[in-house]
Amino acid sequence: MGGGERTYRPRARTTRSLDEPRSSNSPPAQPIPTPVERDGFWFLPDPVAQRLHQKSALGLRVSDGILLTAEEVMFCHWYRHVPLPSGKQWFSMQLQKDAMLLRKTIAMDVMRNGGERVVPASHLSKRLASIPDQTWAIRWERHETWTQHRGFSQIRLQQTHDPLDWDELLAWVSKVDSDGHVAELCVIDDEFDCTIYHLSECRPVGNHLSVELLDSGTRKRLEEACQQSVRIGDGYFLSETGEWPLPSIGIPHFSGRYLRREEHQFLTAPNNNNLYATLAGQGLLLRPGFKYGCKWRAYEMDIDQAHAPWLIQPMNDAPTNWEEVCLAVRLAEGVNKRWLCAFERDEDFSFLNIKRIG
Repeated sequence: MGGGERTYRPRARTTRSLDEPRSSNSPPAQPIPTPVERDGFWFLPDPVAQRLHQKSALGLRVSDGILLTAEEVMFCHWYRHVPLPSGKQWFSMQLQKDAMLLRKTIAMDVMRNGGERVVPASHLSKRLASIPDQTWAIRWERHETWTQHRGFSQIRLQQTHDPLDWDELLAWVSKVDSDGHVAELCVIDDEFDCTIYHLSECRPVGNHLSVELLDSGTRKRLEEACQQSVRIGDGYFLSETGEWPLPSIGIPHFSGRYLRREEHQFLTAPNNNNLYATLAGQGLLLRPGFKYGCKWRAYEMDIDQAHAPWLIQPMNDAPTNWEEVCLAVRLAEGVNKRWLCAFERDEDFSFLNIKRIG
């Protein structure tokens, strides 16, 4: 039997016309008034404003209506039949005032798509006084009462080519976590598609024996074995190891054991507090992550019992923009692993997990 190769239709790309609504709902019988500029926002009067605010968490409530941000005006135009203040020219004029408006409008459209409520942080300064400057909006999930609940996540917006300041990013995640929210990142590409990530601090630990738990005699034998090792390229070969007390360190080969340079240094200078020593001290088995584009793959159990749950990359070798982060995270999750960036912080190390959710 013959048959041609299966073909696929390309996904339809959203163009978000300013002329057409993005909702199938019919417009109300009585036309909705046009928003009017007021105090840097766009004012919409009651009673329509009251319904938009109570049901959809849109706008900042004032005595006679609500104040909308420009991205909220666009959302209301597409989904609530609110006319634009001066037609299509209005959007171009707003872009000249705020270069972030494209990102904000796309994010508002995408992240409210499932019926969730996304409220710009500028509307919540009195209610949530500690919102970081980098947070664009707070998101409530569908089942949460937005007027009573503190919200599910804080949303930050980025473009794929934006440079990365890892220290600043970790500080933002820590602050968001202390506020009781999930750190949510919306990265917008040059095709105006969004990729959503959840960011969180993570402390990977394993159940492997640490060198600190060995008795003094065993530790001395280890040091003597390392001193008799043969330098092989960037590592060391031990031909006579006897019963090796630390299965998580070194690779058994050729009836001996091969130690990478970092492992040899760890055993001969046990007081070193570098990243490898920290991870090994947390009971992890570390193997090269070359095949996965990172420094290490980290196992919490024996290598023949379970796959490595983590891929770890030191900050100095980490991606420099969000395009590179997307590649690293996509690869990690494609092999069922979590990608962690490791930071040296306050004489210790912190680990940031970036998880793709949409």
